[in-house]
Amino acid sequence: MPIGAAHAAAGAPRMNVSVDCRCADAVGQKFCSAFKQKVRESSNYRLVDNPVGMGMGVHLSSVDMWQGINGQLLGRMSAMSVAFTIYADTLPGEIYEDSSVFRVGIDAVNDMTTKILAGLDQLVTINAISIAELRAGSNPKVTPIPSAH
Repeated sequence: MPIGAAHAAAGAPRMNVSVDCRCADAVGQKFCSAFKQKVRESSNYRLVDNPVGMGMGVHLSSVDMWQGINGQLLGRMSAMSVAFTIYADTLPGEIYEDSSVFRVGIDAVNDMTTKILAGLDQLVTINAISIAELRAGSNPKVTPIPSAH
């Protein structure tokens, strides 16, 4: 059973996901729109406009790989960056979780957005205990690093 289906079957509340796009190029804009649509259609996430309350942040940035090199190839392939964060009103800011940089062609947007959503699922699963504590309104327990003295 996929992670999203298990999450929905367990009756867990849908998690807020704030998607921040810094994508001025054609492929990046298509990627951002497609990813937001996948979040909207997901049974375990709710797309929100701002990182308020508690949820996951997905920060997308892109640049056309052919800009300034070959005008005939503009709009065909971009370098994409994604950074995942956890946010909560009880935290001083967003907590970095993971990031990746990859190339994506205009024809591979659907496949790559599916993979990024699967990555989000994995991060939610890995951080399930901390997320539950944040939902309950408490700060997640952090194991202190032993001092060297």
